[in-house]
Amino acid sequence: MMRKALVLLALVLTACSTADESGKPVPIGDKAALHRLADEYTKLAEQVPVSPMRLPPDKRKDFVVKVFAASGYSYSSTLHRMAAGGWDVNDQTARDLVELLFMPHTNVNAPQGLEGVYSQQEMADVRKVQKMMP
Repeated sequence: MMRKALVLLALVLTACSTADESGKPVPIGDKAALHRLADEYTKLAEQVPVSPMRLPPDKRKDFVVKVFAASGYSYSSTLHRMAAGGWDVNDQTARDLVELLFMPHTNVNAPQGLEGVYSQQEMADVRKVQKMMP
């Protein structure tokens, strides 16, 4: 019986750790969703020893993924949705969302500094969104 409980617990923990992969994207232009992200950012920032922007890129990405998950959204799905286009690049809400999505590589000049930060798909999506921005 104890073994079954441990196996079940492991499955639940695994599902929770991969929640970002199957989550929904943030609705682009939704101010309420952006406010939820901002609220979760503030809450989670209190739990790290330094400002999230002072974290190394891989830890920043982990932080941002947690912000999205705590808000009920998926970082990867949102980035992929933004890369698909069809949104107003001049909309401030969308631009703020892009800023949060790009936080892991903000102020990182060398491409090798992003090794292990983004998946291949995420890196392709980042490049697409960068090309869209004015």
